[in-house]
Amino acid sequence: MKSDSKDEDRPLTDRKLGDRAFLLPLVGLLLLTPPLAGIFQLDIRVFGIPFTGFYLFGVWAVLIIGAAMLSRRIQKGADWGAEEDIRNRDAVDDSD
Repeated sequence: MKSDSKDEDRPLTDRKLGDRAFLLPLVGLLLLTPPLAGIFQLDIRVFGIPFTGFYLFGVWAVLIIGAAMLSRRIQKGADWGAEEDIRNRDAVDDSD
């Protein structure tokens, strides 16, 4: 039984990227919740910054970098879909 779902036509890596894009903010939320962030409430300074601040801004920076990397890869996947649509449209036009 064949489904007409557009999701099945996408490459597997495309679907994995969508899952990662969904999980990134959830992981960020988990890492920034007070119980987990409280573990890093140490009396240490890194480059003169309290470790808690270093941890919070470090997680924030990693989330931004991860989102930027994912968005680029997702954009490349969207370009793949557009190329496939153009090829399919050209094939239909050629058969007329």
